[in-house]
Amino acid sequence: MSAAQALVASDLSGSLNRLVAAAVKGVPTVYDKAMDANYLDPALRSGLGGSYHRLFDGGHSIAGAARAARGVSADDTVVQEALGTVKALLRDASTPRGLPLATWDKSMFDSVAAALESKFRIPKAWFYELNTYDAADLLGGAIGVVSVIYRWNRAETEEFSRLAASIGTSAAASGNPLLLVVTVVAMARAFQKANSSEEYAELIDGSFKGAASTGASLAAIAVAGSTGASAGLVLLVGVTVGILAYKVSDEVSLVAVARFAKDQATVIFANAKEAVRRYGGSDSVGWAG
Repeated sequence: MSAAQALVASDLSGSLNRLVAAAVKGVPTVYDKAMDANYLDPALRSGLGGSYHRLFDGGHSIAGAARAARGVSADDTVVQEALGTVKALLRDASTPRGLPLATWDKSMFDSVAAALESKFRIPKAWFYELNTYDAADLLGGAIGVVSVIYRWNRAETEEFSRLAASIGTSAAASGNPLLLVVTVVAMARAFQKANSSEEYAELIDGSFKGAASTGASLAAIAVAGSTGASAGLVLLVGVTVGILAYKVSDEVSLVAVARFAKDQATVIFANAKEAVRRYGGSDSVGWAG
């Protein structure tokens, strides 16, 4: 699951989106046009953000698309209308701009984005990504939901926190808002497990291992992709490195390392203090003599 999350969060997500686009491609239907109605209106178009219009035009959220498509074809049944709307949504979801979680007022969005960029250095493009999702994000969210549900009661504290950290790392790397929601739920569950059994060390260790293994997989995919390797080879590299990182990190305990370092520092400090006391005392006696 960790390797799968990393793959969906990586540059391979573009390949997945292209596969979805190829599956649903076709000439625009009445449902596509209904969803784009406000953007296609010359009186409204200039104030809807150009290529970013889906976040502001009201026709591309799930609820907005359903409203826009309702009754646009008198010949279609309810089922055909639903299928036509879903296909139109998937067609837009497979593009770089994706689909919005909800419709924003453009002036409000610009104001919030400007404040985030000035105060926290959060780029406006990343804030846009956080409010939209594409086909790869849907798959990543689905993998996260399935993995969390499957391990909800079965996993021990360390294993579950490892899963939660892995999902969180993937969500942050891809700017996937759906996966961020899953991350919050998973981290809350991991903390609950740790709190009920007082396994805070396991919580820390699991979080470190999950972030490390997924980070290693993402880094390997980025390196392999930068060399111009094929998508299949990049996929193989990502899975292999993810599994190896999982196995290697399984032998490491961050808490144990921290405790060892603390103990060694305590011993060194005590020895240094004793040496200063001993030799400093001898020098003082010798000087006095």
